[in-house]
Amino acid sequence: MNTEKTIIDLLAEFGLPSNAGKAYLALLKNNPATGYEISTYSGVPRSAIYSVLNRLTALGLINSVGENPKKYIALSPSSMIEHMNNLHIDRVQQITEAFDHLNTSEEAFDFWHLHGYRNLIMKAKEIINHAQGKIILSAWRQEVTTLGRELKDAVNRDVDITLFSFCKLKEDIGTTVSYSLDEVDLLKVWNPKIILVADQTTTIMGSTVEHNDSRTIFTKNKAITEIATNHIILDITLAGQRLDFDPNPIVKKIMRRPDIRLDSLLADI
Repeated sequence: MNTEKTIIDLLAEFGLPSNAGKAYLALLKNNPATGYEISTYSGVPRSAIYSVLNRLTALGLINSVGENPKKYIALSPSSMIEHMNNLHIDRVQQITEAFDHLNTSEEAFDFWHLHGYRNLIMKAKEIINHAQGKIILSAWRQEVTTLGRELKDAVNRDVDITLFSFCKLKEDIGTTVSYSLDEVDLLKVWNPKIILVADQTTTIMGSTVEHNDSRTIFTKNKAITEIATNHIILDITLAGQRLDFDPNPIVKKIMRRPDIRLDSLLADI
């Protein structure tokens, strides 16, 4: 992995152009340095270097010292990250306050398409991190592993987690039901999918194929959330019959009508 390119690409996602990222990294390794030296170290053209340095200075990521020649000093990585985090929090607060003055209804935005695997994972982590009471998750091994830290943090917050998977998992998290099948073998017959329901109000559901064109939905629609929950309940109930365990204590925690014994209804068919 090219670490410098990764950092420059990530900084670009925070609105920092490529040349600014290159200049910051060059200065970080050669503190202090003149504009001419930074241009030489970074590969940023001399014709552009001073506008880049002015922008970095305005953002508070570098400082200038002395005159003739003026030299620049970069914030340390830890200070830069803290600074950008504070900027992000401040801007989120400002835009939150601005939106509060708009007359909009949240119900108009209760159904959303998530494009690409990375956006799915980011949204899933966000939902898990904000869950307060209950998480129900049906997922394959890779997604459970990727979301593992957030799920464990939720357990530590006393969030009740029910996890279902067809795959063999590295470890149980919360109440786990698994067929313990090999993920490689499953991929030969199924495409991986995820269903995530948090606090019986928020749902993610769809494909987890690692591709930029993969699609999942994010919704707060009550009907879809109930469908997603019932899907996982049915999977757990059938697993109880096939793996010979009593699923009722598990499904009662997540059913809207815990008095109904779904396994009995299925047995009568």
